[in-house]
Amino acid sequence: MEEVDVAESLKTLSARIDELSDALFGKHGSISTAFTEGKTRAEDTIKERPLACLGGAFIGGLVLGYLISRKS
Repeated sequence: MEEVDVAESLKTLSARIDELSDALFGKHGSISTAFTEGKTRAEDTIKERPLACLGGAFIGGLVLGYLISRKS
């Protein structure tokens, strides 16, 4: 009797895990679609103003380096 309950529980859990993984990575594409849209938007912004993005990254790196060096 317990083996049957365990087998049913495993089937139910397996189905639920498959459902969740499909929602995250595949068929429904909610996270995957959002990531792709964000990546495309970032690429478009960089194509429009490459020097501004490069300057922002440089200044951000300097600030981060300064903050890390102050900690030690």
